[in-house]
Amino acid sequence: MTMPQFHNLGAANTVERFLELVLQKRDGAVDAWLFRGQREIGWSPQPQIDRRQFLEYRTKEGKDRLWHEDRLLTDFKKAARPHANIDPKELWEWLALAQHHGLATRLLDWTNNPLAALYFAVEEVRSVGDSAVWCYRHNGDSWISHRKSGGPFSIRAIVEFRPPHVVPRITVQGAAFTAHPSPRPDRRPKWPGDLRRITIPVGCRHTFRQDLERVGVNRASLFPDLDGISVALNRRRSHDLADGQHTG
Repeated sequence: MTMPQFHNLGAANTVERFLELVLQKRDGAVDAWLFRGQREIGWSPQPQIDRRQFLEYRTKEGKDRLWHEDRLLTDFKKAARPHANIDPKELWEWLALAQHHGLATRLLDWTNNPLAALYFAVEEVRSVGDSAVWCYRHNGDSWISHRKSGGPFSIRAIVEFRPPHVVPRITVQGAAFTAHPSPRPDRRPKWPGDLRRITIPVGCRHTFRQDLERVGVNRASLFPDLDGISVALNRRRSHDLADGQHTG
């Protein structure tokens, strides 16, 4: 797993310190920055289609990444039509819908809400180490310039994709994506913009979950459906958010 070049902003032990790090030396428009929370600090920010289990599958099958993506999305479109409440009009919208329902695509999830990214970094009760929140300001092409010129499968550099609100979660989470071309095994991923990382120490995860719950950032607020509500209630009425000792 190759880590891209990035600027390390340091560690945050409290929500207040986290927001200080997010805001320091920040320039550009208010909505120019995107944020991504990851449970393990050692994970490189890369789309699911390029992670180990998918890479091993297409290597075994003797196929390339484009074939792999096309097969997954084609099968998803066939299966999704009876269940989808919307009818995506173009390939970019299909990718956004598939990504939000867990399909492996060339998209990587981001949000314009730093507290939402922090929640995703610390949401799981257990972690084997520190977590991370990535901060990114794109300085390259947007998806608009590729709508008529081959679509998402023709890109040659990382592209920013701010999708139409095709599902409620995209709206609530302030979701955006980066779309990634096929990686070069002999080259470190190049991000056209400013990429930064904030460390979330493993010993602070429980405190962060408590503090985020107090300001209304939880599973129910970010996933406005019955599943999200149930998870939020379970956590609120269990040891994970109760007072007391906790290490994860």
